[in-house]
Amino acid sequence: MDEPGTIARKSQTPTRFEEVKRVGSPPPFRDVLCAVDGSRGSEEAIRQGIALDGPGTRLSFVAVCEDRGVGLAAQADLGEHRARSALDEASALARKGGGHPSTSMLSGASVSDLLLAEAADHDLLVVGCHGGSWLGGVMLGSTATQIAHRAEGPVLVARRTADGDDFPQRVLLATDGSPGSWAAARTATCIAEARQSELRLVYVPGGMSPARYREVLKQLTVIEKATGYQPRVVDKPGQVAERITGSAQAAQSSLIVIGRRGVKGLRALGSVSERVVHRAPCSVLLVPPGMSRSSRPNG
Repeated sequence: MDEPGTIARKSQTPTRFEEVKRVGSPPPFRDVLCAVDGSRGSEEAIRQGIALDGPGTRLSFVAVCEDRGVGLAAQADLGEHRARSALDEASALARKGGGHPSTSMLSGASVSDLLLAEAADHDLLVVGCHGGSWLGGVMLGSTATQIAHRAEGPVLVARRTADGDDFPQRVLLATDGSPGSWAAARTATCIAEARQSELRLVYVPGGMSPARYREVLKQLTVIEKATGYQPRVVDKPGQVAERITGSAQAAQSSLIVIGRRGVKGLRALGSVSERVVHRAPCSVLLVPPGMSRSSRPNG
């Protein structure tokens, strides 16, 4: 058995990933909810939500008109007319690709509260990222930051990529071999199957126990069995979040898939998953240890 940090690399990665295409691979999620608001970040969320759509997937778009103040001082950050226009544009784009989305419009004082409540009935929530630093996002209370911090289910924080309609072409699975990382590993594998994506695995060996290392090896076996090739592995020691985001940058990854431990409150603000969300050069999919009721990876 190899020691931690010395995973043997087989040269099984095909030159073209179409060579191992799985015909009829099910979509990674069965019920996708995508938040729209007419912004550039929202446009990316729409595109990526549609990309993860597939046969048997229910795709829904939701816009929230955020009401602030009362009486004559009342105002909405996203007006009803703009919200309806954003929903119509998203729906038209999805139908152009053969989808049959539903739309809904909500109104209230807290966008994040309403989206989280709505997401409880879906397998995946997709939100756009409007930029800014991690600390700045927390202090300013951006919607994406609050949702990433509080969500119970899987959340995709969408950033602009060069994939076009082929998102995600390159997926990076971040794992630490913990029990909670298995949901992320299965989800990344499912996405790679459905989208014929290149899949890489990154872990940071410093301080990793032999038991955790064995779990990483098991995850590699599961991925290879499902996709037909062993993913490339990045296993350099260092600061965990920096190694993950640096690996994504070097590989020009479209999507990082990472598990979250479900830590709440101030402790969560310093978690690896949340640091990755706010520092990543690409989209990030946060996967909790227990997937939502009907999503395929937990089945």
